[in-house]
Amino acid sequence: MFKKLIVLMPVIYSVAGYATEYEELFYITPKLDFVNQLNSEDSSDFGIGYALDIDVPLYKFVSFDNTIRYIDWNSGQFNNNFLQYGALLKLNFPLADKTNFAISGGFLADLDIGNEARDKEVNPYVKFNVDYNINNNWAVVMGFNQSFSSDYLDQYAFSLGVKYRFHKKKLTVEPLSVRDDIVTEDKIEKVKELLSEDSKVVNPLAEEFSEPAPVNKEESKLTRNYVLEEGDFIYQICRQFNMSLDEFLEINKDYFTGRDLNYVYPGEVVKVKTSK
Repeated sequence: MFKKLIVLMPVIYSVAGYATEYEELFYITPKLDFVNQLNSEDSSDFGIGYALDIDVPLYKFVSFDNTIRYIDWNSGQFNNNFLQYGALLKLNFPLADKTNFAISGGFLADLDIGNEARDKEVNPYVKFNVDYNINNNWAVVMGFNQSFSSDYLDQYAFSLGVKYRFHKKKLTVEPLSVRDDIVTEDKIEKVKELLSEDSKVVNPLAEEFSEPAPVNKEESKLTRNYVLEEGDFIYQICRQFNMSLDEFLEINKDYFTGRDLNYVYPGEVVKVKTSK
C-alpha cells in the first residue's frame, strides 16, 4: 500500500501545482468511497476508496469531471488494491439556493500500477451527487457511483466528501454604455464653450438643446449595477427584478459565461434590468 501511495505522490503534486497556476473556475473534491461488489456472495468483499474529483465547468450547467481513486480492498477475491482513473461528462441541476443535484456519465479505467493478478479494464461509469453549499467556496458532497464490469463483479460505492471552489481570475466590471443620442446638460455646456466667441450662434443652440428629445418607452428600459450581498443567489435576483434566467445571462454574459451559477461572491457586481 505504501509503495502505491509513493507512486501517487507525483500525481497529487502535479494536481496541486496545476491548481496554483490555473486561473479559470474549477472545483476539487476529496472524498471517501465505501466500495462494494454487486451480488458478491462474500459479505467481507468491500473496500475503502480514497478519491479526488476535479470538476471543470464547460458551459452553464455542463462540466467535465475527472476522478482519481485508490481502493484499499478487504477482499479474498483480489490480492491487490486498485488504482483507477475516470473521465465523465457532468450535468448539474440546481434544486434550491444551496442544493445542487448532478448526474455524471463516462468511463472508469484500471491503471497499470503495481503487480495485480488481474486484467485491466475500461468500464462504463456513472455517478449521482448531491451538493449542499455551506458558503461561496465550500460544499458537502454525498453520492452514489457504479462501474459496470465485464470480467469481475460490478463495483458500486457510496461517497462522502467536501468540495472547494477555485477561482483566481479577477472579475472586471465594465461601465454601462451611455446613449449618445440623449442630449444632456453637459453636452449643452460643451457646445456653449466651443462657441462662446459667437453669442449669436450660442443662443440658438442653447435653445435647441434646452430640452431632451423624447424617448420611446420601450427604450427607457435600462440596466443598472447591483452589488451582491451575503445570502444572494442568481435565481433569487432574477425573481427580485422580474427577469428570466436567460435575460440575466444575456446582459451578464461577460461575467458568467462558463461559470457555475450556484457560486457567487458578496461584493460582485451584476447587471439587472430596471425601468427609468
